[in-house]
Amino acid sequence: MAAASNSIVHLTMRYQKTELSIGSGVIYKQGSEYFIVTAWHNLSGRHSETLKPLSKELAIPDNVVVNLAINTPAFGLVVRHSITIPLVDDEKSLFYIHPKNFPRVDVAIIPFDPHATYLSEIYLSTGEHRYIEFSPIMNIHGGGTTEICPIQNYLVPNSDVIAKWFDSVDVTEELFIPGYPHNVKDFYVQPVWKRATIASSVQHGWNKEPKFLIDSASKSGMSGAPVLYYNPNGRVQIRGTTYQLNQEAVILAGIYVGRIGIQGEKDPQIGTVWKKSVIDEIIDAMHFEKLPHEIELTHDEMVENMQSILATSSFEGLQNIKNPDLPSRYYIRRSLMEKICGRANPENALAAVLDAAENYDGELAPDEE
Repeated sequence: MAAASNSIVHLTMRYQKTELSIGSGVIYKQGSEYFIVTAWHNLSGRHSETLKPLSKELAIPDNVVVNLAINTPAFGLVVRHSITIPLVDDEKSLFYIHPKNFPRVDVAIIPFDPHATYLSEIYLSTGEHRYIEFSPIMNIHGGGTTEICPIQNYLVPNSDVIAKWFDSVDVTEELFIPGYPHNVKDFYVQPVWKRATIASSVQHGWNKEPKFLIDSASKSGMSGAPVLYYNPNGRVQIRGTTYQLNQEAVILAGIYVGRIGIQGEKDPQIGTVWKKSVIDEIIDAMHFEKLPHEIELTHDEMVENMQSILATSSFEGLQNIKNPDLPSRYYIRRSLMEKICGRANPENALAAVLDAAENYDGELAPDEE
């Protein structure tokens, strides 16, 4: 089994005890701190563009059950254990999002202290379940200390090789997505490795954003999984040069968040991957998501945000916004969405733009001569 599988986590998003969805994620380490990286829509329970609830129950997750690998070096054993992590408190959601979140960066990160104690639900053969307190990193009598397995444990140790790979990797090259398609897993909750090929430029991004497309038969349940360059024999091929390692070769390319272009039964099997760079940007910013009911702004709040935007318009510009035959209203909507960090359904944002323009009575910028 690929050792990097130990860094993959199985996620069950829940509202109280009701299961809402299944997802994938990865344990990530920056400095001495640990994190669980996954898709934003997994934790928010909302579509990343429309903000509509994804669950048929219309519920939003308030906790997530994380199944992660626990390593006991003294015994040479790796076992998996589930812990429950809350996603909200009284003031905010308990996960980080990208500070500049329009267009939406569909990646979210849970700060995770593996030394802390979490509730764990144990199911008995009788069908009953009990709650115990469990710490992923703890001392075992006569067995040393347990460990968790961040993806950094398995990455290519030479940062220059990783940088050269990102600079040169191109379309049609092969990547892998270890996750849980349609919740497929064995008794040990091992992830399934799905193959993908790069379908757009990694260097230039897609829509000039830090993401790229892959060609893969990906499925639900894989959202939030890491996308990896992987070679079990330790080889990294960069143009005409081969780098040989004395371990499996793993490079974290990014986070898979789902497919695009689906129209009814027509599925081009094209998926989106946010580049690895956004993970560190999110961690560095430490920007918590709003509470679930605060993520989407009200109509009045959007109209209020429009006042400063309209103040930069001229009389002619204001009339252009009202004219349905001109694209001005869509440019202004983008300005609004940038200002509010994407906290609105695009259709509702456009309605707020038109309402604000129709009723604006503030000062305007002078017309250009």
